[in-house]
Amino acid sequence: MQLVSPRYLESGYMWLLFVVGVFTALYGNVLIASLLIGFSLYALVMPSFMFRLAEQIHVDLTEEMKLFPNDEAVYVLKLVSTAKVPLGVVRLSGYLHPTVESEGHAFWRQENFVETNATVDFTIPLHAKKRGPIRLEAIGMEIRDPLRMFSLYKEDSLPRIGYVFPEFSPYPIPKRPPTLPGEEMVRHSAYRDPETFQSVTPYHGQPMRQLYWSAYAKTGELLARTEQPVQANEYVIVLDLLTKDGRALTYQMERLISQAAALCRDFEKENASYGLIVPTLTKDGITYDLQPGSGEVHFRKIMTTFACLSESDFPLARSLFERKVAKYSGNQSILRLGGDGQ
Repeated sequence: MQLVSPRYLESGYMWLLFVVGVFTALYGNVLIASLLIGFSLYALVMPSFMFRLAEQIHVDLTEEMKLFPNDEAVYVLKLVSTAKVPLGVVRLSGYLHPTVESEGHAFWRQENFVETNATVDFTIPLHAKKRGPIRLEAIGMEIRDPLRMFSLYKEDSLPRIGYVFPEFSPYPIPKRPPTLPGEEMVRHSAYRDPETFQSVTPYHGQPMRQLYWSAYAKTGELLARTEQPVQANEYVIVLDLLTKDGRALTYQMERLISQAAALCRDFEKENASYGLIVPTLTKDGITYDLQPGSGEVHFRKIMTTFACLSESDFPLARSLFERKVAKYSGNQSILRLGGDGQ
């Protein structure tokens, strides 16, 4: 905490003013003496009182934000005061992480009146700019005395308040080579093979490519094709963000992350079980090796991992990374993005 005040309000000057007030009361005008003594006592006592007030206020976070690039949202910070006196106008401010901005600026500031034992909401309008964590680098609180002579600044660190998830980009999918003269290369799903037709079902909003037009021509009823899933119980997405020599992160990192996010989204729609391996290491020594799973919680965990991937992560040794990939076998299908196949 830091107290800011004019130089003439320093304690040495105020004690001198107090002594002058006492002598004025003894040998001069009592009214002037009262003003001098009152002003000096106010300036001497108020700083300590403001420090005690600052210890009785803190900022609480609310729900965790989950945004995509270009999303707009409002985040609410709660200022909680347990002081038995009103704090007056309190100002909160802070610098936002580069992943978001507030009304076109990286700096946010807001003032609200705080009463006795109150919880006051401070709102931060956010615009998501790019993938990554959302956080305030530091939250600053400013309290001022009733006479506006002193300002007390208190700075608290806050954990991340949310994430900006990556965009979904088209990803490379398996290709079926032509089998008949003049037939073109066919691109199909990573988890369904249109060559293995299984059955038909009534149409209930499936993608247009699944409509069974020949059956519609015969029956007049919209039917959808059901394709045989690829024979794999689990999928493991290998997001290889390293260059070919394995010594640095690829310059195509953002594109690969967006493609992997789209692939995970499609797996989630199909209720498939999928995991993720990334050959990087955080500053805290954490590796990204998520076991296959499914469901909304697992999908959020995967998307949070994508949001946390950073250019400051350390490359994992290629040999160690390949050993991690090799442990997945049997019914697990390996889908690799990046690396030599960028």
